[in-house]
Amino acid sequence: MRKIKNGTKTQTYNYREQEVITEEILKQRVLNDDRVNLYSDDEIGIVTPYRKQADNIQNATEKEIKCDTVHKFQGREKKLMIFSTVLDSSTRGKMGIDFVDKACMVNVAVSRAIEQFVIVTDNKLFNENGNDIKALLKYIKYNELDSDIIDSQIVSVFDLLYKDYSNKLEKLNRNLLHRSKYKSENIMDTILNNEFLNEEFKDFKYEREILMRNLFKNLENLSEEEKRYVNNGARVDFVIYNNMDNKPLLFIEVDGFSFHKNNPRQLEKDNLKDSISKKNGINILRFKTGEKSYDEEYIINEIKKKLNI
Repeated sequence: MRKIKNGTKTQTYNYREQEVITEEILKQRVLNDDRVNLYSDDEIGIVTPYRKQADNIQNATEKEIKCDTVHKFQGREKKLMIFSTVLDSSTRGKMGIDFVDKACMVNVAVSRAIEQFVIVTDNKLFNENGNDIKALLKYIKYNELDSDIIDSQIVSVFDLLYKDYSNKLEKLNRNLLHRSKYKSENIMDTILNNEFLNEEFKDFKYEREILMRNLFKNLENLSEEEKRYVNNGARVDFVIYNNMDNKPLLFIEVDGFSFHKNNPRQLEKDNLKDSISKKNGINILRFKTGEKSYDEEYIINEIKKKLNI
C-alpha cells in the first residue's frame, strides 16, 4: 500500500494488487475456472475503496473493463467482479480498516457479481484485524475448494525492504552486500555483483556512488541549473563502464518510494540528472522500488538491452 500527497489530498493505492489483477488474473488467467477465459472485457468489473487505485487499474486495463470505486459501482452487475482491498499489514494499512472493512462495502462488491467474485487482498491483515472482510474470507475458505485460494506468484527483489517477503528471495537476502546505507542500493549492488562475474559481461565493469563531476569534465552543454547540480556533489547510484577505455555507458538509479515519489524537490533533481545524462549521450535506467515488481531476470535483461548485449 502506498500513500502520496497530491496538493491537500492524500491518495492511496497498491501497485502489487494492480499487478495481480492485470498480470495474473486478466492476462495469465490463473483462476481455477474455465469460465474466466470466456468472459469478454465488458463482462468484467473491478471495484476498490480508493479512487487512486481505481484510476490506476483502469489506466492499465482495456477500456471495456469497467473499474471504479465501490461507491460508484452500485447498480451495475458483471459476470466476473474483482475486489481490490488495497490495504496491507503495515501500521498505516491497519489505520485504514475502518474505511474499507464495512458490511456495505463487502455487500456492494459481492452482490454485483453474477457468476464469479474474486477478492485480491492481504490475507494476514484482515484475518487478524478484520470483521466483515474476515467473515468473507472465512466463508470462501470453508465453502469453496482449497484450490480457489491462490497465492500470487509476483515477486520483486525490493520486497526485501519489508518484513514479509517470498521464500524465493531468501538466497538473495543471505548473500546481500552491505556497502550502502540504503538497503535498496545493496539489493541492486548484489544483483550486479553476481551478474558481472558471468562471461557475457566480461567487457564491462560497474562502480557505485560516482560523482557526476568526475564523469563529465566539460559542462558547457549544460544549463546553469544543471551545472550547479553537478558541482554541488550530485551522484549516480551505479555506473557501468566499458572495460577497454573506461568510458561510462549506462547509469542505474534505484529510486526509493518515500524519498522520490513523495518528495517534489527530489523529483526535480531526478529530472536534472535525466537531462544531464541525455545531453551527454548516456542512457539512464531507473528502478522504482514502489511502482513495479522487478525480479533479477527483468533487471538484467533491461541492462543487457541498454548495453546491446
